[in-house]
Amino acid sequence: MTAASRARMRVTLAAVLAAFGANLFLPAASHAQQAEPVERVYNHPQVAVERALQDMQAYTTARLPVLEGFVSASAGTVQHFENPHYQFRIDVFPQGPAQTLVQVTAKITAWYADADPAHSQYVVIPSNGRLEEDLLDRLSLYLEKGNPLPPGSTPAAAPRSGGAPADSAAPPIHGSPSASTDSSAAPVRGPGNPDPASLAANIAAVRGEREAVETTQRKLQQQISELEANAGSQKYLSNLAVIKAAHTPLFEQAAESSTILFHAEPEDEFEVSEVRGAWVHVRLENGGQAWVRGYQLQPPGEVDDADDPGAANFTTRDEDVRPFAGNWEPLIAKPALVISVQPTRAIPDNLLGSSQLAFAKYAFTQGYREATHSTRTIAGVVVLFLGGKAGAAAATVADIRRWRDGAITDKQFLARCSFDPPASFRDSLTP
Repeated sequence: MTAASRARMRVTLAAVLAAFGANLFLPAASHAQQAEPVERVYNHPQVAVERALQDMQAYTTARLPVLEGFVSASAGTVQHFENPHYQFRIDVFPQGPAQTLVQVTAKITAWYADADPAHSQYVVIPSNGRLEEDLLDRLSLYLEKGNPLPPGSTPAAAPRSGGAPADSAAPPIHGSPSASTDSSAAPVRGPGNPDPASLAANIAAVRGEREAVETTQRKLQQQISELEANAGSQKYLSNLAVIKAAHTPLFEQAAESSTILFHAEPEDEFEVSEVRGAWVHVRLENGGQAWVRGYQLQPPGEVDDADDPGAANFTTRDEDVRPFAGNWEPLIAKPALVISVQPTRAIPDNLLGSSQLAFAKYAFTQGYREATHSTRTIAGVVVLFLGGKAGAAAATVADIRRWRDGAITDKQFLARCSFDPPASFRDSLTP
């Protein structure tokens, strides 16, 4: 095979790879050649331009809120990259006493999260020139309004001071035919009579900057809308994913067509490492990783103690697994998780009953979670309330499971529980 044939094959292969999405885009992005620098000539000396760039902190690395609209990549490819940052390479070349050429190239990097963590890495993504143009627009505005050139700093600035010294300092060009039309003579215009070309450039720069800001705002709003739309599927607590339903499949990759590693049971907990759309990436106890669909996880309100209104009203004094000593038939002589609690603050009598009922439901949930992960057999959960309105609430683990899985309603579940005496779990005004 000739060198030309191998070259054509590489070009064809690159085109095929680029068409297959993010996973095949990675090698191209990692070694992407940056586009030609964007350049612009400014009617300011080099020292003023370099000082303006320093003041603008143009050389620092900054975070890019979104990639779309700033890189030469398709929308399907962009969604596989995270945490984008950019940094400018800026070259400044003098073009004369009062003109400077600025060339800008933006280097954009982002984290590519591959389904196989071993292939995840930072890659360079080619810029489409948008960032470079924005920087040059801001530099134009800064030079015109934010960083005026000090009088007398360059030969071209001498006419700014006006008067005879300017004429006597340059006798050779005094009679030159081009003296009246040379661009260096533009500074003779006073502040009250600005150059129309400069005004037009300023207006264009301001308009361009405003359009860039509006575009960025639209993209940020779109991103917020997408996050809100996905909120319903991202049902996990901070970095903890709690399984909601029995026999929930955990997949090898974020696709239902991938291999099922195993099935999890209710209240199984996993550490969250990533959320990608409707899929949640979790870490397993053996060091492995898996994917689970977000809607199969418990909503935050069901696993976060702070969201329970009764949790702050009581504190646990004792907790132990022992045979049930009461006469409630479903738990007679069976092992039960017994939790003794007392109020943490003064609760009005007309609210104490409903507060104890609310905490009993909360304790049933927490006790069920402990029972499903305990090495000991636990048939039920019993909550003993100490204080002025003492009482005991009891439920079987089987009923709690059906209640949490939605197989029975809240009313049906409470009807199957034991509340002794019932008055301890009702307010004085409650029938």
